Amino acid sequence: MAIPALKAHLQANFQPPAAAGIDAVFELAIADEFLVFQVRGGKLDFDLHPETKPDATFRFEDADTAWALLSGQADAFEAFMHGRFRADGHLMWAFALMAMFHNPSLPASSTD
Repeated sequence: MAIPALKAHLQANFQPPAAAGIDAVFELAIADEFLVFQVRGGKLDFDLHPETKPDATFRFEDADTAWALLSGQADAFEAFMHGRFRADGHLMWAFALMAMFHNPSLPASSTD
């Protein structure tokens, strides 16, 4: 899986209600590749200045893990507990990240 495919997937599966109240820059790190985006006002934006610093970085063991978690095909808790997924920065935003792309392995939020 390439970063462009992941970006397209995120754009297609973004859940604006789950992003309500979030104003943050997120970085997804997969091996030596990175995808940075901002969520603000219920919108997803990939067109950021190259020097924009993330508020939280989510690191995935590999591309398959990133794809599975962000598409709802894998359990986020299980991946975290086994070291395949971790967060640097605001750890609680990991829950928001999964909810924004509708991962059913997380508890239901008030936006569901």
